[in-house]
Amino acid sequence: MHGDLELYKIFHTVAYYKNISHAAESLYISQPAVSKSIKKLESTVEVKLFSRSSKGVDLTTEGKIFYQYLDKALAIIADGEKALTALKDKKKGIITIGASTTLCKHFLLPHLKPFMNQYPEIQIKIINKPTFDTLTQIDQGIIDFGIISRLSDPGSYTFMKLADIQDIFVAKQEYLKTLHITRPNDIFAKGIFMLLEADNITRQYIDHFFIENNILIKPEIEINTMDFLIEFAKIGLGISVVIKSFVEKELTTGTLIEIPVSPPIPPRSVGIIYDKNRPLSIAAQTFLSYFKILIE
Repeated sequence: MHGDLELYKIFHTVAYYKNISHAAESLYISQPAVSKSIKKLESTVEVKLFSRSSKGVDLTTEGKIFYQYLDKALAIIADGEKALTALKDKKKGIITIGASTTLCKHFLLPHLKPFMNQYPEIQIKIINKPTFDTLTQIDQGIIDFGIISRLSDPGSYTFMKLADIQDIFVAKQEYLKTLHITRPNDIFAKGIFMLLEADNITRQYIDHFFIENNILIKPEIEINTMDFLIEFAKIGLGISVVIKSFVEKELTTGTLIEIPVSPPIPPRSVGIIYDKNRPLSIAAQTFLSYFKILIE
């Protein structure tokens, strides 16, 4: 680019008014400053852009062609400035969030509506993936945030806790009666178990609990969604490990029974995770601040 943007704006204003004094008034600078800027621009591009007339100044043939291009360019710049203002004022923006089906349903969706009511112009995109896929997409810059259970080693991520969760063993009362158990821990020898798939981060957490307590379990059913585990337990297919807050209604009504085991599964946390080394957009910062207020 031969000239600077200020010279182009002065040229554009003079071309619009076809009068140096009117252009100077519009730009809040002196007439000599406008004339000097035009001469400097013509010298820089080595083309005469204006010719003087009794009424003011007229564009040369070359000046008219240059004006057509510059008019479009300045309009695009103006649109860009408006877009930046909208982003700054939180009237525009996109937030992309990754979450598993279960965590999206129970931890993200309940808070999305009030956020969208407060910031209706910010667009929310949700990518429904398992936790490890969510982490990969954070690494690749595809998503801003993930909703996951806490990692044992956060590495380059920042984790903001939303809630503590407790995994429990549940089954239908009628199914438990068929096992004829005298102690809760007898379920490990007599029960049919239904667990999440092996590559699920929650399943790995449960497997670690089994290993730590010398419990040998070979699940009869493995599935990728906790909601299905709950439904399977409700129809009496076996014993599931689920997050307690997800089945409060079933526990209250007696549809499912919590099976207390010793020791219990240690509690863990669910929260928002993001790459601490990648700057967040204004929209993403707004989302994060919103959730920080919720948990305070």
